[in-house]
Amino acid sequence: MNQHRELRPARQTPRGPVRRVAALLLATTLLTAAGSLPAHADVPLGWDPEQQPVDGLHVLWIVLAIVGGILLIVAAVYVPAAARGEDIRPGAARAIEAEWFGGPRKSHDELAAPDDSESQAGGASGRW
Repeated sequence: MNQHRELRPARQTPRGPVRRVAALLLATTLLTAAGSLPAHADVPLGWDPEQQPVDGLHVLWIVLAIVGGILLIVAAVYVPAAARGEDIRPGAARAIEAEWFGGPRKSHDELAAPDDSESQAGGASGRW
């Protein structure tokens, strides 16, 4: 029996990264909300039991401030590189030009060569 299947072109929109980011944001939100719930522990010895309990909303604001600070640092690192058009994916190869700090301003083919046998120009020389 001969079956014909119609081949469809692959999708052009990358949905995998979008789903991963959405899942990460959802997990972060749920873990932050779960971490801001009050703890059900006894007051440690030596602490005043009459102190006001810490509000869960206050803890949530502190956690969000820390996450916001981390995001600002990440943005300060990656945004300038992305604005220059560099590839910012992890493990991306970078084309780095060789640099010689404090070296001569001439290129290698313009360096002085020795004029005669007594000249000191042109490179290393060893004598016994």
